Amino acid sequence: MNKLDMLTEEFKSKYERFLIGCDAVEELNLWDKEEYGEMDGFYQNDLVSVIIRLIAADGEISSEEVKYLNANFGFDYTLDELRDVYRNCEDELSHSFDEQFENGVSVMREKNEKLADAYKELLCLICDIIIESDDVVAQAEIDEATNLKKLFN
Repeated sequence: MNKLDMLTEEFKSKYERFLIGCDAVEELNLWDKEEYGEMDGFYQNDLVSVIIRLIAADGEISSEEVKYLNANFGFDYTLDELRDVYRNCEDELSHSFDEQFENGVSVMREKNEKLADAYKELLCLICDIIIESDDVVAQAEIDEATNLKKLFN
């Protein structure tokens, strides 16, 4: 098993535990489903948005990046489909996303500190996976990953 596959397996295992944690927070009525929807869906959307933004940071989406996005979330995007997804949501992934993402992290910290730490770990792992999956790592991707990780500090 190569390094990327090992990181992917680690991510999937931790992501599964994270989803269980989301269910536990909801069961304790600490999450407002009326306002935010299902907690796991809310944060999966954020994670996938982060990944798509990171994948496109260098201006190119590679087939390997698509492969690992699909492997981590059970998607079946083709390269062209993911490019279309990015073009369709590029505006939402602009700088206003940072504030929305940071607010989502703050809400999670208020509800459950351990779960927020687990989410940060997932974010760091997925950033590493996406960067490693690209044949040529552009400085823009490294900068984007660094900025995303800083949102937790």
